[in-house]
Amino acid sequence: MNQSRYTFNQLNDAVTNCTSYYLQQSKDEEGETIYLLIDGCGDQDGDPFYDLFDVEDYICNNDEVHDYLMEV
Repeated sequence: MNQSRYTFNQLNDAVTNCTSYYLQQSKDEEGETIYLLIDGCGDQDGDPFYDLFDVEDYICNNDEVHDYLMEV
């Protein structure tokens, strides 16, 4: 499994500062930690992520988010 170079808080800060979204940490039905991308209306966008590497990979498609994280 790949590991994210960033913490949950760093990824959430990037998304929050560069988009109208934020990240939420939660648990699935089996009790595993999941990460949800939440839009400005409070709705979940897409499927949950099961690790921060996948969150990083997905959100870094946004140039502003990518650039923000490069400064961390």
